[in-house]
Amino acid sequence: MEHRHGERVQALILARVCQSDREDRCWAGLLYNISQDGMFVVTEVQPRMNDSLDVYIQLTDSRMNVCLPGQVVHANDYGFGMIFRQINKQNRWLIKLLLESRRRKVSR
Repeated sequence: MEHRHGERVQALILARVCQSDREDRCWAGLLYNISQDGMFVVTEVQPRMNDSLDVYIQLTDSRMNVCLPGQVVHANDYGFGMIFRQINKQNRWLIKLLLESRRRKVSR
């Protein structure tokens, strides 16, 4: 069953991934693509299905550090896909901003 909705846009942004319940358990990743509902992160670490994770990215244009909480829906040798959970109005606005800025860069 296809769980992804909406357009996915290539992001290519360095990210810090942490388990939601353990801030001391973090690792590096690369936000590969993003949509309004989720994202795929490239990393060597393979979280378990349904793990709750917080992905932190820094928006270079605004120097703003953003936390995008989510739940792992699939993982493979390259990374993991997650759907967003508990996204507030500000995060939703930032995701939209990120999608629009990356869409313009890819289309050029």
